[in-house]
Amino acid sequence: MSRPLLPLKAGAIAFTLLWIAWMMWWSGSFSSVNLIILMLCGAAVGYFWYRAVRWQFERMGMLPKDDSSS
Repeated sequence: MSRPLLPLKAGAIAFTLLWIAWMMWWSGSFSSVNLIILMLCGAAVGYFWYRAVRWQFERMGMLPKDDSSS
């Protein structure tokens, strides 16, 4: 893991966990199927949140541009 992206990745993980917890609480259903669906959706939401924030930070010049990743 590259050092400049470490806080961003940790933030994405925290965002994902908080999103899943909030959706579980909001739905009111604690079944295993609901948990699995929300975990899959949470992983997608966390990934897209990470990509969007990383793109924005690179655009603002807050992160070094990395040509090796896509």
